[in-house]
Amino acid sequence: MGQNQHDVCGYYWLISQLKEYQGRVVVLYFNNLPFINEKGNIFYPTTLHEIQPKEFLKAKKLNRKVTPSEFEVDPDEWKRITSENAMIRILEGGKKIVSKEDDFYDKDILNGLSNEWQKGHRAMHNILGKMKIKTGDVFLLWRIKHLVQEGKIDMNGESSRSWKDFELKLKSTATEEIPVNTEPS
Repeated sequence: MGQNQHDVCGYYWLISQLKEYQGRVVVLYFNNLPFINEKGNIFYPTTLHEIQPKEFLKAKKLNRKVTPSEFEVDPDEWKRITSENAMIRILEGGKKIVSKEDDFYDKDILNGLSNEWQKGHRAMHNILGKMKIKTGDVFLLWRIKHLVQEGKIDMNGESSRSWKDFELKLKSTATEEIPVNTEPS
């Protein structure tokens, strides 16, 4: 498993399903393992797809059996995570998963937009490029729609069709000047 919330949550779920195979299950956790990329540089991957196949074959030799204590504790961790029923889960290092509120990525969304209109695909590219903790574009679009409803973002066009069919910008904070009626009534 890679050093990301998706792989670690998948591990917790899988271990909770494999109790009867205790002693026969192995894990290969890429937490802080260095690898060599296609340019020959050392890097620390967070997802499995970042590793070249020849490096992955070498890494396979580092797998280890899941310990009896992990078979005891880790299914309970899965129960804890599911009982929280949070929409967002992030990895805080090691195998520690923390649940967050739905608005966790709102700051990233707002920081990725400007006061100028941007096409949806360009705005999403900017948002994803600046994020430290990644998530999917579908979730971000759902949050963008909420931010539009809250009046924090302006949207022009139809978001249900294509990323190219709508534009986004931050809601203008300038207030319009309202003319004062000077005529007596």
